[in-house]
Amino acid sequence: MINQIELAAGVTLRAIQTDKFKTACFSVNFLRPHTKEDAALDALLPSVLLRATEKYPDIRSISVHLDELYGATFGTLVRRKGEVKLLGFYADFVEDAFLPEGESVFAPMTAFLKEVLYHPLTENGVFCAACVEGEKQNLINAIESSMNDKRSYAVTKMLEAMCQGEAYGVPRLGTTEAARAITPQTLWAHYQKVLKSSRIEIFYAGRYTAQEAAELFAPVFAGREPEQLVSFGTEVVRRAAGIREISETMEVTQGKLVMGLRTGITVSDPDYPALLLFNAVLGAGMTSKLFVNVREKLSLCYYAGSSLEKYKGVMLISSGIAFENYDTAKAAILQELENCRQGIISDEEIESARRQVLSALSAAMDSPAQMDEFYCGMAVGAGDDYPVLAEKVASLTVEDLSRAAQKLSLDTIYFLKGETA
Repeated sequence: MINQIELAAGVTLRAIQTDKFKTACFSVNFLRPHTKEDAALDALLPSVLLRATEKYPDIRSISVHLDELYGATFGTLVRRKGEVKLLGFYADFVEDAFLPEGESVFAPMTAFLKEVLYHPLTENGVFCAACVEGEKQNLINAIESSMNDKRSYAVTKMLEAMCQGEAYGVPRLGTTEAARAITPQTLWAHYQKVLKSSRIEIFYAGRYTAQEAAELFAPVFAGREPEQLVSFGTEVVRRAAGIREISETMEVTQGKLVMGLRTGITVSDPDYPALLLFNAVLGAGMTSKLFVNVREKLSLCYYAGSSLEKYKGVMLISSGIAFENYDTAKAAILQELENCRQGIISDEEIESARRQVLSALSAAMDSPAQMDEFYCGMAVGAGDDYPVLAEKVASLTVEDLSRAAQKLSLDTIYFLKGETA
């Protein structure tokens, strides 16, 4: 059971006491609106903060310190849920219960968190230039790597077109141009803004009670008096205004077809469990309609699947196809969607999808990292907890899935094709 405690102004702890694991974990997340202006700054900041601190002035000293804490890990987070950015850190460490008597790792880890957050290595009153330049290049490499992966590239370009004028159309890590323009001075100014105006969400899972965990986190944020907390939220477009078809030519050997749909349903809506199960029937897994019918029976796709962005109310259908199969594959995919709308879903299809979804929900409760993703998301969009969601999925009918499917509207079709197509 999740427990929630307010630690300080704008600081919330969500804690789960569990003895299922030999390691504990926590994440600290600064919640901010995802914007074009700040996307690259948000992506770079955690990496620079973790690059060097006053007490641990280089990567080696940080690594040695974590090794001394029985091999604890401490990494960066840059997450986007809808149009909300969560930037911060995730830590995983051995439970104190398994250490020699009198020793602790949890308390030193919260002390290290405080060092990283408030005592970065500086020069001339701003971030160390070498740290910024090194992490800037890593960020640029990550952005370029994503764009070089044509499957990822096609999804990014489709979202840019579909969500033009919406924050969701901005890439999670920003652009290479924005990253290159960052200086130690501009990143330092952003750091001050993040500290002073962000709502902070902490997630903890381990053997300590919520109150015991709160007592260890409280000193990190003691005396925090933020300025006016920045507001954030997600613009949800319930129905598409029309259908846009976009094609792009590039030197590729396989076509990438991506369809973007407005679902009209977010994690906070009553129909979300039905949408989740419908997505599994349509395109999530090897028993889905897209895999069995479009890929296997018709041999129209090298891969085909669907996914949800539950905070934005968007579904993506992504496939790899031969250039000449564009019209046929598009029609076949849309026909499977129409079949779901009409309730043409067999008992085998819905039960196979139900087992898949229930298994995934159960497995998530056995993964601290997935629990962190889920419960931090509840700070962005209120939805059902795991047991309630599983109970609702277990009782859904074909009629429920059909009702959810009828709310979907096709917005944008993007096709990346070869130069000879």
